[in-house]
Amino acid sequence: MYDIIAMLVRYALTFVIYLFIYRIVKLIHSDIKTMTIWEEAKDEKPHLLLMSSMDKAGVSTAVEIYPLGNQLSVIGRDIGCEIVIADPHISSKHLQIEKTIHGYSAQDLGSVNGTYINGVRLLNPILLKSGDEIAIGITHLVFSEGEHRHG
Repeated sequence: MYDIIAMLVRYALTFVIYLFIYRIVKLIHSDIKTMTIWEEAKDEKPHLLLMSSMDKAGVSTAVEIYPLGNQLSVIGRDIGCEIVIADPHISSKHLQIEKTIHGYSAQDLGSVNGTYINGVRLLNPILLKSGDEIAIGITHLVFSEGEHRHG
């Protein structure tokens, strides 16, 4: 009797382990698929690149990509922001980027440490252009309008 119960428990545990592995593989596949779709489309859509601090070679590289798909994107530490960045030097709601008929406009939301565009403190809303460097806290972002491909 104990042999039958032990065998059933062994089969049940084996099944649970395989099911767990299957779900992990499925989740990884889904994540990779989503990343691949964004990687292919990122050059065509407006986005912000989160830049790393300089590495050993003195080069700053992109660590993360934040798409600007909404009409209004608020950047800050608050979980209610469209773009959440965990930097203690950033205000809860630090910066807003708004899509206008002329392009994308950046406006500081009264942050304590301020927002800098290409090294100049942002006091009034400004129209962004590709390659603009945005410094908030100790975080550096680069704005890109994306390429508009035709045909």
